[in-house]
This record gives sequence, C-alpha cells and structure tokens, in this order.
Amino acid sequence: MVDIMDKLQELTNTGKSIREKQRIINVVEVFYIWDVLVTKLDALETVQIFEHMIEDNDLVIIKNKVKEGLLVGIDDMEAIMREYDLPFPMRPPADVSSTVHIDVVNDRDIFQMFYEVIAAFFPILGIGFLQSTTPDIRKGLKNHYS
Repeated sequence: MVDIMDKLQELTNTGKSIREKQRIINVVEVFYIWDVLVTKLDALETVQIFEHMIEDNDLVIIKNKVKEGLLVGIDDMEAIMREYDLPFPMRPPADVSSTVHIDVVNDRDIFQMFYEVIAAFFPILGIGFLQSTTPDIRKGLKNHYS
C-alpha cells in the first residue's frame, strides 16, 4: 500500500517547488525526521568515541556494521530534509580521536552501548511511521527497519 501511495505522490510532486512540497508535510513529520536524524548523529558520535577502545575483533566487525548502518540512515534522512528544504542539525566531528584509553570501559560495556543505540531507534521510528501521513516520509521511516 505504501508503494502505491509513494508512486502517486511521486507523480503529483513532479514539477512542484520546494515551497509547495513543504505544504504537504506536517509539523509532526518534520519533528520525527529531525528526531531520527539527531538520534542517529548522537549515536554515531558515541560509536566514534568508543571505537578506539575495542579490543575484540568480532566487536570491531559489529562496530563497523553499526557505524555503516548509521551513516546510511543519516544520508537517507538528510536526503529527505534536502527534498523538503528543512534545516539540518549540527553534525558531529568526522572523527573523534582520543589518546586516552579508559580501562574501566571494556568490550562488554561497548557491546551493551551498541545494543542500546540500536534499540533506541525503534520507538522513534515506530511512532514516527504511525503518525506520518505523507507516503514519502512513511517510506523513509519504514526503510530504517529493514
């Protein structure tokens, strides 16, 4: 159903100005787009802080998958924001290098943090998807589950 609505919206949006596209989406959708993007940026910054403290090779693989998923999700949300000319939040630094190695933080704690970062998205994405009325926005939020 979402794909059919997406195609219909694509046809109706052809040739529309950004101002006309902004009238299609509502404030709640803008909030959830912003919220998902800010949450992903915060998660990326957290991953960048702890990535240099990982000692286990398997956890490095998990970290790379999590970081890759975050970067793809950030790009997707930024594409939606560009399409509707919405303001962007500040991005974290490209790399957070730290020369300090905290011995209190171990691989188990870092894995738990990765789990919590991923789990934090589900309520935001779910509520955003349920409250969204624009097929384009719904599709963008739905694609984060797969």
